[in-house]
Amino acid sequence: MAQTKFDKQVEESTDSLVRGIDQVLAGTDLNGVKRTDATFWRAGTRILPKVEGKVRRRSYKPASNATRPGRSSTW
Repeated sequence: MAQTKFDKQVEESTDSLVRGIDQVLAGTDLNGVKRTDATFWRAGTRILPKVEGKVRRRSYKPASNATRPGRSSTW
């Protein structure tokens, strides 16, 4: 059964929305540019070379804690 043009648009839009929500929940920036040396488990300590513009506090937090308000980055 062939997909209609509308079905393809709905599927692509849903995929984009899910990817965006996933990035927000993971604590990563939406444009995918890595700004600090933070990893999923370890907090960032410095800004990476060649990064331009403002670096938000969220970029320093480990991704495991980035979406939990009020939670510190240490155990």
